[in-house]
Amino acid sequence: MIPEADAVPALHALRPPALERAAGDAPRGRTHGRSHGVSPLPLRTVAIDRYLETIFCIAAEDEPVRPSRIAQWLGVKAPTVSIGLRRLRAGGWIQTELDRRVTLTAAGRDAAETIVRRHRLAECWLTDGLGLDWASAHLEATRLSASLSDTVLARLDISLGEPRTCPHGHAIPGRTAPYGELVALAELGPGAVGAVRRISEIIEHESFELLRALAAAGVRTGVEVTIEPGGSGDGITLAVGGREHAIALAPETARMIWVEVA
Repeated sequence: MIPEADAVPALHALRPPALERAAGDAPRGRTHGRSHGVSPLPLRTVAIDRYLETIFCIAAEDEPVRPSRIAQWLGVKAPTVSIGLRRLRAGGWIQTELDRRVTLTAAGRDAAETIVRRHRLAECWLTDGLGLDWASAHLEATRLSASLSDTVLARLDISLGEPRTCPHGHAIPGRTAPYGELVALAELGPGAVGAVRRISEIIEHESFELLRALAAAGVRTGVEVTIEPGGSGDGITLAVGGREHAIALAPETARMIWVEVA
């Protein structure tokens, strides 16, 4: 059994890694022009891409996207996020609601989907092609995906068989995930059986240690798991595939792993 406190820690105890600050605001990509005499959108930068990807991923978890959550996700201070959001708003990438929720404009969503697609295809290549574990693949994809040209990315996509999801089960933007309705492990009772289909973006982005612990325990997309009786507190005990030993999952973790029930 993997000790809950060590191998599968509660997510709130783990701090997000510090990502690139606005100081690394180097231009990338092309100016996104508009026709009919409308001013073109400004050149995207590495920092702008980070914000767009973050807003997209938080929204995909059905969380309200507010400045404080963005700061937590990126590991930066609130004033830094305020400056960053002003730049995005001025550039036409986002809009801010009266309750401070941040939403992507049409241009912002198009850009975010391009960024996320590039990242997830890079993860597929790193896991399926090079054999990296899914935690290492996420880190490496963060470093190298922006350097892949559109031509290389298209060839890579074809060579991988045009995957519909990344290794963590998230749909590649523009494609439909190959699974039906999903249920969080925390909602299942003893004896329930399901196939792991998706791991929360929150785990992927904020808890690399937990992601590695899950991989070491055999929890990955496509693997069948069974809820065992005798969970401690609100946590659950999980039998993974054909392994002899069950693992203990903290409640926070069980809420962030989705399965397709048999």
